[in-house]
Amino acid sequence: MIRDNGCGMDEERFRLGFLRIASRFKEIDRRSDFYRRRVTGSKGIGRLAAHKLAMLMEVDSVRGNPGQTAKEAIKASIDWEKIESRTTLNELVDEITLESVKRTRPAPSGTTISLSKLRRPWDERERARFIAECRSFQPPSILTEALPSKLFGDQLLFGRPQLRDASSEDPGCSVDLEGDFSEGDNYWEVLLTHARWVVEIDCKSDKRTVKYAISPTLSTKKENPAATRREFSHPHPDPESGPFFQARILIRSRLIVDKLVRGWAHQTSGIRVYLEGFRVLPYGDRGDDWLSLDANTARRSWDKNPITESMVAGESGTAGDWQLFVLPNNSYTGAVFLTQDDAPTLRMLVNREGFVAEKGYDVLVDIVKRALDLATRTRAAARRENPSQKKGGDGPSARLSPTGADTPLSPATLPPRSEAIETAKSSLMEGLREARDALTKRNDLETTKIADRLVVTQKAAAEVIRAAESSEDSAAMSRVLSSLGTQMASFVHEINGMLGSATAVYQSLGRLREDRSLPTSVRSKLTPIYKDAGDLRRQIERQAAYMVEITSTDARRRRSRQPLGDRFDAATRLVAPAIDRRGIRLRNEIPKGLKSPPMFPAELTVVFSNLLTNAVKAAAEDGEILARGSSDGGRQTVVIENSGAAVDLGESERWFRPFESTTAEVDSALGQGMGLGLTITRDILEQYGATVRFVPPSVGFATAVEVQFHDVKDNQ
Repeated sequence: MIRDNGCGMDEERFRLGFLRIASRFKEIDRRSDFYRRRVTGSKGIGRLAAHKLAMLMEVDSVRGNPGQTAKEAIKASIDWEKIESRTTLNELVDEITLESVKRTRPAPSGTTISLSKLRRPWDERERARFIAECRSFQPPSILTEALPSKLFGDQLLFGRPQLRDASSEDPGCSVDLEGDFSEGDNYWEVLLTHARWVVEIDCKSDKRTVKYAISPTLSTKKENPAATRREFSHPHPDPESGPFFQARILIRSRLIVDKLVRGWAHQTSGIRVYLEGFRVLPYGDRGDDWLSLDANTARRSWDKNPITESMVAGESGTAGDWQLFVLPNNSYTGAVFLTQDDAPTLRMLVNREGFVAEKGYDVLVDIVKRALDLATRTRAAARRENPSQKKGGDGPSARLSPTGADTPLSPATLPPRSEAIETAKSSLMEGLREARDALTKRNDLETTKIADRLVVTQKAAAEVIRAAESSEDSAAMSRVLSSLGTQMASFVHEINGMLGSATAVYQSLGRLREDRSLPTSVRSKLTPIYKDAGDLRRQIERQAAYMVEITSTDARRRRSRQPLGDRFDAATRLVAPAIDRRGIRLRNEIPKGLKSPPMFPAELTVVFSNLLTNAVKAAAEDGEILARGSSDGGRQTVVIENSGAAVDLGESERWFRPFESTTAEVDSALGQGMGLGLTITRDILEQYGATVRFVPPSVGFATAVEVQFHDVKDNQ
């Protein structure tokens, strides 16, 4: 039995709306009578699902406004057993009945549908599946109500998201299961307490801008004071057509001890999509990977990739293991809230199993994935800033696994200790031993000696910690970069092959275009194709030239003094397409005679390419970038300035930390925005005693980064 307390039906609505497939009632007015809710169905065949469940359906409906009573009602029945016994519909007599009745007493408005003569009984598994589907029919209250201040503190982008396009008095609706369908304990509130972070997306308040907010829970903040709220904004990919929506996503990254709650979490996890407050399948189902979260997690190649062998203990915070912050679907519980008015480009498939894979859907995926990328970077930065926190995620006891956030792992094998660690360790052990020996003598002179040795011991311990952190960071990053390097040689080979093919195609099209034996109409059609082929050849040529600059044997075989202006030009080749696309003016005014200390050419190219990509992102459309240099005795200085977004010099040092970045942009040509570019740049330069920092820009520019090489002698 299914019962609702809505507006009900009279005889006309039942006959023309309920009984008629693809009824035109929805086309006349696609809103409900009272609360003016959007009607989500469009095919008019959903009610036929009852035919698959039972032989007899009986309907009892009272027409009126919700919350009021009325005497006018209808009674109807559909006997599918009798209908199926007929050869044609023309033979039907009394298989479908409908009558208007007047009740002796007023009854609440609404409709009751009873199904009997079930075609087959349901087993426990089918009942459990039905309960699970009903549970996800609408979004849970933990995602639709204001976040509890005792768990999350202040609200983020919105208090309650807009679920549907309806009147402000609309109380919404809920589904209650009774009898054999009773769902038992509800763990939504318990699950809320296991959240470590929350993400919100809002592109409804300003339809030209997508706003993102990522915030730790108060418990996460208590365990890791470095975990702070971050907000980002990014231009909407399609500000004219949308979709425009709000979303809230909870992130878990630790083991749930209680088995019942853990089972509930697995059943209800995933980022689901709701249209007008009702679930759109299959997004968020187990096995559905519409955001490629499971695919990205699987790419770690845990069982074969040596890079991850020393990282599987958890979110250790080193620069190289940021991938451990990439979580699978079952680490998220979230909802994307769409309305029909604000999602006109999303078209439902005929079977209602998701949206048509076209531009509107691609925009939706792009916006949500960007939010998760920003959350990954924010969580990694927070963990990085709290190295004293125990390994294993966002909290002291959390551990991550390649299959999900709730699977514990065995301890990882630590990387080999460096010589610096061994030296500091020896000093520490010797100090402790002497302090212990002195303590056993117990006299004033020895007590003083104990104090002196303990001071030395404390300093040695600090050195151990610093050396260990530096060694682990460098080792992890080196393994990642070396792995990338092994792939680069084959990649460069493929790029050069593509360049040869593109050049051949370009030249062939040129010859055809000049062939007078071809009709003029054909040759004119070849002109735009010839131009596109030329653009493609030039783009590949630029990329190939850059790759050769950083991967050739000469670029990494020996150090030599490098002309800074030439190295800057080499780095420019990488970002040239983005510069042209955005209409940015780039000036290289680095003096010809300005040279670096002996360095690998590839290192300097990487330094300038990292600084340039940041400048391009910040300069925005029609911006300007200037590279200038100067020499002062043994000090060589290069400054790269850009117009556009400014950087607060008071907090500029934070942008040199791993995973810290001001940008919400993801650009394959400029990097994925993980906030590692400036970290790598500083690491490279510090090896040569050079410095890099943000400095006050000159007039007409917003941001300036200074690279300074010290003690560069002319006779080097």
